[in-house]
Amino acid sequence: MLSTFTLADNIIGFIVDGPYDEFAVEKIQYEVNEKLEIYDKVNLYLEDTSNAEISFKAILKNLPFKLKTGNRFEKVAVVTDRKWLQVFSNFEKLFFNAEIRTFSGQDRLKAIQWISH
Repeated sequence: MLSTFTLADNIIGFIVDGPYDEFAVEKIQYEVNEKLEIYDKVNLYLEDTSNAEISFKAILKNLPFKLKTGNRFEKVAVVTDRKWLQVFSNFEKLFFNAEIRTFSGQDRLKAIQWISH
């Protein structure tokens, strides 16, 4: 399951609590594009739960979108306890012209505060 929420007008958040597959990628891209039609730059909050199954195919499918829109993000907060996902998020700095920070699950409130300011 993929939950979407808005913290502020230009901040969009997603909590992945189910499969992160091609369907989830399409939903995220659609929601982000909706915000980008209104705002020049947006902030993105992504939270991975331990229940989320992450498809490598879905991650690869998202790369062209990141290359196309990466300069339209100001901040990206990634909340996860998976070390490999934290490392991958740091690698994604190559695709985004944004400040990207990773947070552990216990620090999700810090992530929300950071992305909101």
